Amino acid sequence: MRLLPRYYRQVEAGRKTIEVRVATPRKRDIAAGETVVLHDRDTGRELDVVVRRITSYPSFEDLLDTEDPARIDPDGTPGELLSALRSIYPPAKEALGVLALAFDHRPARPGRPMPMTPTQYAETVPHHTVYGCLYVRDERDRPVQLRSVYGSRPWQFPGGNLDAQGEDPLQTARREAVEETGLDLGQGAPRLVLTHFLHAGPRLPLNKVGLVFDGGRLTADQLDQIRLDPAEHDMWAVHDLATWQKLMAPRAFACLDAIERARRGEGPAYLVTHT
Repeated sequence: MRLLPRYYRQVEAGRKTIEVRVATPRKRDIAAGETVVLHDRDTGRELDVVVRRITSYPSFEDLLDTEDPARIDPDGTPGELLSALRSIYPPAKEALGVLALAFDHRPARPGRPMPMTPTQYAETVPHHTVYGCLYVRDERDRPVQLRSVYGSRPWQFPGGNLDAQGEDPLQTARREAVEETGLDLGQGAPRLVLTHFLHAGPRLPLNKVGLVFDGGRLTADQLDQIRLDPAEHDMWAVHDLATWQKLMAPRAFACLDAIERARRGEGPAYLVTHT
């Protein structure tokens, strides 16, 4: 079926869901469940839809008394729509009866094949690592961090890289927290407080995406129960932000500061840094 450009654009935008036609023998043969291809008269573009319902009426006026005009032409009034229909179809055509073909925007035909397999596509895009961690604090909202035994001995949140099959970042953060502290942290549905994108560089050959979840407050008793894995961390500490700024490298502290501001609703929950 060919449509005037304005009606085609309405279908394309998901706004028009009823097409009106006169009941010629060919149109009367259309059955619910069949595919109809709609063509833009100007550009030749096309959309495929599945007819969900066909209702016949003796005239355009009868049709508009029953159907929702906004589903036929969402940009016009019922009077304008009636005039437009009668400008397209002369009285002799309308006398055949008119049809309302209702459709939704589920595709009627399968799409084109992908240009490459998923494996081939994966080889064309930059690779990333993903980490998940839990931002935990004491009862005075001071951040709790663990000191790594590796490299420059950075301070870190409980969590780690997503490297276990089938895990999502939150599951990784919870599992790593148990391994690193001995505590079950981040239970329930903790709030995502920061998404961190770390650009690849000389120190890190892959981009990294991190999801930081609010692990909540730890009581004094919980802090006393922390048991570090000496293969990964040799110390844990609780400090205010001013003290952490003195202890941490500027880039690492910028991430901590962004997390705390996002947790308080005072800053964006998205951070981009470079190695």
